[in-house]
Amino acid sequence: MDTGPTITVYLGARPNTPKVWTLQQAVGKMRAPGAAWSYVHTGQHFDPRLGQGLCDELDLHVDRWLRCGDAASDAEQLGRLCALVERDLDRHPAEAVVVVGDVNSTVAAALVAARRGTPVIHLEAGLRSPDRTPEEANRRIVTACTDHHLATTAEAVDALHGEGVPAGQVHFVGNPMAECHLAHHDPDRDAAVLDGLGLTRGGYVLATLHKPAALSHPKPVLDVLRDLSAHGLPPVLPLHPRAAAHLADHGLLDGGLRERVLPPQPYLTFGALLRGCAFVVTDSDGVQEEAAAAKVACLATVPGNARDVTRACGSTHFADSWLHLPTPQIRALAADRPTRRPERWDARVSDRTATALDGILPTLPHRGVHPRAERLRSPSQTPRTEG
Repeated sequence: MDTGPTITVYLGARPNTPKVWTLQQAVGKMRAPGAAWSYVHTGQHFDPRLGQGLCDELDLHVDRWLRCGDAASDAEQLGRLCALVERDLDRHPAEAVVVVGDVNSTVAAALVAARRGTPVIHLEAGLRSPDRTPEEANRRIVTACTDHHLATTAEAVDALHGEGVPAGQVHFVGNPMAECHLAHHDPDRDAAVLDGLGLTRGGYVLATLHKPAALSHPKPVLDVLRDLSAHGLPPVLPLHPRAAAHLADHGLLDGGLRERVLPPQPYLTFGALLRGCAFVVTDSDGVQEEAAAAKVACLATVPGNARDVTRACGSTHFADSWLHLPTPQIRALAADRPTRRPERWDARVSDRTATALDGILPTLPHRGVHPRAERLRSPSQTPRTEG
């Protein structure tokens, strides 16, 4: 009896989790749900608040938990993740692998699957940035490994076509993070979160810093946050303990900022803080996306990135347009909330993803005979035809 293909989904970092939530909604909407879906967390984000705690909060089903653990360098982490994924696929073979986003778990799973000849499906495909960031390197590697590309924006579709990806392998489904954010909006819960933290709607700025580039030169952004506080708009700073320790060790949390620091917040709490703030200051691509979904103004601390579509809809202002301005002008710039979201950043991403998967899965080759595997097979391994 044919039980359908086995599909393994790999996630590993906080930004992956809401996207996989939307993917799981899509799987439940497929017309032909005969595939066996398996969800594997690599442990890249091993802090419980960013890993299992977040999955539990969103009621995300995870079949297996791998243990990447802490690593001394980015390269060491990538090596560990590749080894973990390879062992997992050895023990649990799959007809296809789904990867999400652009984190190290994404590139590790895509690379291992491609080298084994296993088809790869990429959710959030085609994003491109002019900067040579680690995330941009990951995106380009994953694209080279991917067979079917589920794109979040029309610009991503154009980028993939421009790089020679056939049209039949690109599917414009929209932004899965946006659907998850919209699905978990509860005004009563939002009000309770703000009340519990002593905050008033529109009376604070939500700020996040976590990338190495931002933490290496944080003073201009922190100076802006101090000035905003002096003008009656104090920041709320959810920071990872490492980021908070780094800033404190360098004496950068004085001037009233130390008292504004919070530990990493649960997903639902952070969403409430985002929707209730006057505007956002962030170095996070994912927070830019969530701000656009919530129609909240966002001041990005970078000059531009792969989420430039959020500028087009009026949500994101990149650093080159605001960081040099006096504080009153910064407040004026961020005073107007955007009135629209980017195209297909809505509550129907899972519907479109289900439709795309319904078309993709029947085309998957049987295990071990993927065209890439055939091309990689050496002449000595080619089966002889008996005469």
